[in-house]
Amino acid sequence: MEILKKLNKKYIKWLVILLLLIIIISSYALNLGKIKDKTIDSIAQITIPFSLIVNPKNIDEDIAPKSVNINDGDLTKAKQQALNLVSTINEDYDNTKELSFLSNDQEKSLLKKVHKEPHRYIAKMTLLNFGKDNHGTYITISCNRYDDTKNIVSYRYRLYHKGDSIHSAKFLNTKTNKYPPRYVLDGVLMGKSGTDQAKAFMQRLKTAIINSNLTATNATDPGNFNQISINLGLNPDKSNSGLYALAKNSNSRVSNSSIVGYQVSDVPRYTRVYIKQLSKNNSYYYTLTFSRNSGRFINFQKGIISTDTKN
Repeated sequence: MEILKKLNKKYIKWLVILLLLIIIISSYALNLGKIKDKTIDSIAQITIPFSLIVNPKNIDEDIAPKSVNINDGDLTKAKQQALNLVSTINEDYDNTKELSFLSNDQEKSLLKKVHKEPHRYIAKMTLLNFGKDNHGTYITISCNRYDDTKNIVSYRYRLYHKGDSIHSAKFLNTKTNKYPPRYVLDGVLMGKSGTDQAKAFMQRLKTAIINSNLTATNATDPGNFNQISINLGLNPDKSNSGLYALAKNSNSRVSNSSIVGYQVSDVPRYTRVYIKQLSKNNSYYYTLTFSRNSGRFINFQKGIISTDTKN
């Protein structure tokens, strides 16, 4: 009997150990499932930036240049104001022979160039364009120098103004031709300026690039943008390279560019809208051209295109 009791105690001990092992293993198995579920849920809640999926080297930083509001409505008044300013400048010069629209240093510097040789003189100022940028509204004029040759030298200045008051001047460049430059003409109707349509058009353009999946590393050739140019009503021959550059230098949402100004001329009868794009290390500029003859945007080109640099 005593032996049986000892055996029973031994079996009971092993049974208890076995039951404990079963409970521990079962509990671990159940908890493991919960851990797995929690891990899956946690992973599912992690948000991976879309830009890293599209282009791991191109992290969106939401950088964009400060935009300029160019929706000035009908620019007929602005054009007439620009013409009136140049008319006043010429009247003052005729009466005083002073270039009062320039600073004292600028005037001395220009007159020194003009009077370096005999028979040189400034005849009059002509209007190249008018517009707006992040410094304010402006007109661009040419101070036309004549001498005893057939060439006319054009000294060009950007004059920033508020109403009829000129508050600063910036020298741009010097050009030479046989005719005095004049690209804004009295009597030519302004028509649709295009400035009020530029923001919406740029949004269409950016959406078209995003939908085409031709952003950043996927933009490999300007020819890929031929159909986008056509769909937007742009000239492909003049616009494909500009669209390619914008896409190539963009972030995943093509949100790193802004409108930074506009410029108006009558020869040709264009309104040019200027776009600035920022990347981590560089700035890029583009020109969106609106034809006031056809009433639509026609070109999207790299760089600043302007009558500032025309002869």
